[in-house]
Amino acid sequence: MEFVASIIDTVFRPLKDYFARTVGYVMSCGDYIDLMIHEMSELKSKRDDVQRMVDASERQGMEATSQVTWWLERVSILEGRVEAITVDFQERQELPPEQAPGVKATYLLSKMADEARAEAVDLKDKAEFQKVADELVQLRFEEMPSAPVLGRDALLQELDTCVRDGDVGIVGIYGIAGVGKTALLNKFNNDFLINSPDINVAIYIEVGKDYNLDDIQRIIGDRLGVSWENRTPKERAGVLYRVLSKMNFVLLLDDVWEPLNFRMLGIPVPKHSSKSKIVLTTRIEDVCDRMDVRRKLKMECLPWEPAWELFREKVGDHLMTASPEIRLQAQALATKCGGLPLALITVGRAMASKRTAKEWKHAITVLKIAPWQLLGMELDVLEPLKKSYDNLPSDKLRLCLLYCSLFPEEFSISKDWIIGYCIGEGFIDDLYTEMDEIYNKGHDLLGDLKIASLLEKGEDEDHIKMHPMVRAMALWIASDFGEKETKWLVRAGVGLKEAPGAEKWSDAERISFMRNNILELYEKPECPLLKTLMLQGNPGLDKICDGFFQFMPSLRVLDLSHTSISELPSGISSLVQLQYLDLYNTNIRSLPRELGSLATLRFLLLSHMPLEMIPGGVICSLTMLQVLYMDLSYGDWKVGASGNGVEFQELENLRRLKALDITIQSPEALERLSRSYRLAGSTRNILIKTCSSMTKIELPTSHLWKNMTNLKRVWIASCSNLAEVIIDGSKETVGSNALPRAILQARAELVDEEQPILPTLHDIILQGLHKSKMQRQVAENKLRERLELSHPSPTSKSCISMAWQSSGG
Repeated sequence: MEFVASIIDTVFRPLKDYFARTVGYVMSCGDYIDLMIHEMSELKSKRDDVQRMVDASERQGMEATSQVTWWLERVSILEGRVEAITVDFQERQELPPEQAPGVKATYLLSKMADEARAEAVDLKDKAEFQKVADELVQLRFEEMPSAPVLGRDALLQELDTCVRDGDVGIVGIYGIAGVGKTALLNKFNNDFLINSPDINVAIYIEVGKDYNLDDIQRIIGDRLGVSWENRTPKERAGVLYRVLSKMNFVLLLDDVWEPLNFRMLGIPVPKHSSKSKIVLTTRIEDVCDRMDVRRKLKMECLPWEPAWELFREKVGDHLMTASPEIRLQAQALATKCGGLPLALITVGRAMASKRTAKEWKHAITVLKIAPWQLLGMELDVLEPLKKSYDNLPSDKLRLCLLYCSLFPEEFSISKDWIIGYCIGEGFIDDLYTEMDEIYNKGHDLLGDLKIASLLEKGEDEDHIKMHPMVRAMALWIASDFGEKETKWLVRAGVGLKEAPGAEKWSDAERISFMRNNILELYEKPECPLLKTLMLQGNPGLDKICDGFFQFMPSLRVLDLSHTSISELPSGISSLVQLQYLDLYNTNIRSLPRELGSLATLRFLLLSHMPLEMIPGGVICSLTMLQVLYMDLSYGDWKVGASGNGVEFQELENLRRLKALDITIQSPEALERLSRSYRLAGSTRNILIKTCSSMTKIELPTSHLWKNMTNLKRVWIASCSNLAEVIIDGSKETVGSNALPRAILQARAELVDEEQPILPTLHDIILQGLHKSKMQRQVAENKLRERLELSHPSPTSKSCISMAWQSSGG
């Protein structure tokens, strides 16, 4: 009987349980919902405890174990299911009786609630973890694609020294686009850091112009093995900071365009004696300064030997067996790349299949006149350089850069020269009242272009240069990317014997034929859009046909300096927009009366020319004139009965004048100048010559000089009766027989430090003084046997040395 009962129980109990559960699902749905919610509440409490432990571990630079991560994900999924079941039940409770769900629907809802409860219980049982997080495991180094880096061994060694220097936390490498900064960084990563046992991890990041903070954090996190979905940038920064602070890291940041905020990224700045380092590359020098770089390394273009080796490598072995003529042309072409690796590689590849000398000669011509036409240049060289141009913060800077391309290749450009042009063109506004302030603004703009690696230092600090490839880029942009090649018609320093035909001038906005061998301009070009015309440095140019300027209504800048012209052509008055006129070092002896019609003229440069006649009324008609240079030029000013030329009053009527270089030939004119407060304050350089009635002069404390607060140089030449020059209030004197030519440096030692009268005065120059007895009472360090005059030369407009004849030449 017991056996039968056991069989019945075995068979019917499951049926009984199933029947009871089924009835219960239908009759007690609310009870199943309550049980589910209760178990889920306990599970969430357990989940919160585990999550707190995980968070605490991550703050210590650890990472949740895979088991814990799986468990947390399962709890999260279950939480969503429970929420959905609960909402469904609540919605059913709110329905009217006639819309109540059927038996099957109630059964299914209770069944889902019961299954969710059971899973919650199971997850609670699995929540007993021995550990919730492990130490991070990261790859120490990642090898980057790299190529041989020619000529950079010394720079690599210097970089390695900086990284090993405990006093240097951040190293910045800056230089022009295409110079090889990325290649250098890759080489350093692959060959140097991999052999550094003290470094726990090296992380290489290509930042780029449009970098994203989240992307940089993600790259660092991936290298460190950190995962952080659904975390804010601030939370990610905290995790990174804690992890990196516990290790020796090297962070390599390539192509940085603007300062990165290390705090927001979560990157600890290496402290003194730290083995952690940050190395960045950039085109923009002040990015280094604004990121507190401790050591800046400028990456220069390659010197000739490695540049030539790189070029030959890209051309191919056949160059070594080519004719001497081709090898000579190849060297000339490589030279035009200016040592820029990117250009050497591109041009070398473009010439790899060229086998004749004529092909090589043609390539040189193309690179000189229209470099964008050479295979690969536009895409591989000019486009990358253009990014630096596009990144400039203002159109004024961009125009200033383009303007520098008007000068010959590798030309050392006087900063004051280019600034004067830019003022004339309107690139540099004159919001400032003093000319020095306007020029300071110009120097600041040029400094910004140097900082951006778009200009280089010239022959000295007062000059700048443009790299040949930057110049190529500028000309490409100026020509509307090669679409309008005569828009900026630039043939500077290319050996022209004749100017291009007038038909090529018609669409031009800027023209530069400077430093050529042009002898005559005999056509009358029609140039309605032309704003700048640069003809300087054509020493044989002695004839410009009448009416030449008649059809240039927009011209603002005209430079005829260092030519042999002896007169201005008729029709000069047609230049109604002209702002800047340079006639320096020409053979002009007489100015035309129609020059007075140039009502907008702001710059007039008449220095170093045999000017003898200026029609009355011309000077005073130039009411907008701000800069007038007439040193070693016209000086026969009429003051009372003294002088036979232009009334000195005409100079005094120039109420906008801010800078004056002047030649004086009488004591009366000097006295008049000294009493004219505005003119005296504008005077920078003064030449006193052939003043036969002058017997004595006192420098610089005499009342003659008190208003000349911007005076830089005083030149005294061929004053035959000048017997004594008194230097400052100490009454030390120099007799005019002291030396045939001499400079007295008049800096601080010649000026009372407590009451400086002429704080800007640099030089007092004496020359051609022979008659009187020698009185040498000045210390040797104040007297030097040389004569230097600051004025542009035919090629560079830099300071030049001249020997004036005793006649006052």
